[in-house]
Amino acid sequence: MAVGEIYKGEEFIYLVEITGQNGSTLVRPFDQTGGSTSIETDEIEIDTKDRSGSSHGKVTQTVSLEGNITEGDPFPKAMVRMIRNKEYVKIYEIDTRTNEGEYGMYMVSTFDREYENGDNSTYSLEGTLFGTTKEIQLDELPEGAPPLEGMEDDENDGGNETP
Repeated sequence: MAVGEIYKGEEFIYLVEITGQNGSTLVRPFDQTGGSTSIETDEIEIDTKDRSGSSHGKVTQTVSLEGNITEGDPFPKAMVRMIRNKEYVKIYEIDTRTNEGEYGMYMVSTFDREYENGDNSTYSLEGTLFGTTKEIQLDELPEGAPPLEGMEDDENDGGNETP
């Protein structure tokens, strides 16, 4: 990649640390279709005899993820369990070009699952940062969704089928 090259949305992914009986595991929710991070600050009006204007107030960071619910993905069930248990969720935002990013502990306020007739079943998550974030450099990314049945050998032939 060249300096100044524009990023595509697919080059940013979200990873989630889920807890279970065997401890914590960093997972890449299967079939992510979107995600966003928003940072905003409250505005405090300053008006004294010497000056007037605005200053920064409370800073809030939120994250939202969305994707397709996929068989074998531990993420949806883990989110439901963690929310019901009122657990914070460690969510990572990662640049796949460099494997750099940041993570923080989020209070997940919404986890919606939709099952519309004729469409894919989907999830969406909304969470608010608790505390601060920490920068991280990952050595490797967790695997995402496995290849579809019959597609496992594409890696060996460059994805080209021979008639």
